[in-house]
Amino acid sequence: MTSVHVAFLETNRTGSGYEVMRVAKERGYQVTLVAKDLDFYRQPGQQQIPMDVFDQVVNCDTDDPEAVAATLSGLEHRPDALLSASEFHMFATARTGRLLKVRGQDPEAVRACRDKSRGRQLSAAAGVPIPRFVLAATPEEAAAADVGFPCVVKPLDDSGSYGVKLCANAQEVADHAKALLAWTHNEVGQPKLPSVLVEEYMHGREISVEVIVADSRARVVAMTDKVLLDPPVFYEIGHTVPASLDPQAEAACREVAVQALEAIGYDFGAAHVELMITDDGPRLVEVNCRLAGDQITRLVKMATGYDMHAALLDIHLGADPGEPPAPERGAAIVFVASPGGRILSLDGVEDARSMPYVTEADKFVEPGAVLPEEAAGYDRLGYTIAVAPDGPSAAAAAKDAADAIKVGFEPVPGTDLR
Repeated sequence: MTSVHVAFLETNRTGSGYEVMRVAKERGYQVTLVAKDLDFYRQPGQQQIPMDVFDQVVNCDTDDPEAVAATLSGLEHRPDALLSASEFHMFATARTGRLLKVRGQDPEAVRACRDKSRGRQLSAAAGVPIPRFVLAATPEEAAAADVGFPCVVKPLDDSGSYGVKLCANAQEVADHAKALLAWTHNEVGQPKLPSVLVEEYMHGREISVEVIVADSRARVVAMTDKVLLDPPVFYEIGHTVPASLDPQAEAACREVAVQALEAIGYDFGAAHVELMITDDGPRLVEVNCRLAGDQITRLVKMATGYDMHAALLDIHLGADPGEPPAPERGAAIVFVASPGGRILSLDGVEDARSMPYVTEADKFVEPGAVLPEEAAGYDRLGYTIAVAPDGPSAAAAAKDAADAIKVGFEPVPGTDLR
């Protein structure tokens, strides 16, 4: 009997894509990674790609759906499913899936996630609670946006909080918009959309809602508390599952997340829906058309027993992903943030591993690594994970363990690795 063949069009660099591949391998499937450059996954400051989770690498222009479809169709065993966990390749994956006639996402729904202005417009039309926003094509248009101060200025189509900044006045808005508009290509070399979003700054608490959607039915799997560095940057350094919410707040968050998915026509796939819980209730930050990164999906499994990696494989292969159970414990991850520059030492990882409730502690870099001065979502030195009877206990244990890891570094003036 011929094995099931699952192909992945690139992946992310924060773990969830690697985990889906691992589940596929454990099931005995043939796994193919389609990648433009495997070395992209070996850079410091991130989770390194495990080489045992795929059977072969196919080199291809992964930004060209027709080329990918032709390449995969020419393999001895044509793939039975095509997936991705890469923010930058979700649209190409959806387009390629249509060409291959395999189950997959609606390209237009993916486009509405990748172009944040499109997602905002559809959400507003459907009555989803969102911040005030203005789409600006020039620094002058951005500076004139009437959303109040401080406000958030962000690129339309990036990931990992790159380029997202809190601006205090019109001059800061213009300066940051100018910098973003000069940034014409993303980190994988794709041209960026030539506009920015200027948004009302939402005061509150950020969470994310992890969802599996199949047959137009959204299964809310879990909710995640987030820890961010202080503004003006929006750099996530920790996550906890489950989020500590009262039943009324949890129900409201579920409702807004599902409403947002319906607004953009998102009827298939994994979704990572970010919300801000404000004094007026939950409001949409954005819909991400993929599994959550930052090992959140592993936290979900630790806290609930539900495997979102397996569920994503199941829906792509036409199987029932099952019903998500309620959380039975708490699981948290805290990242060791990069100070930028040259890393001289990274000590205390073994001490962190021995602390109460800690199940993992590891590092992403070795001494000598040089990271960008302005760190963002992929620039981490390491992480700790804790599992405890509840979310707050897990979060506190993971933070204590991360604090035990001491970093020595020196600035490298002018370093810009992006």
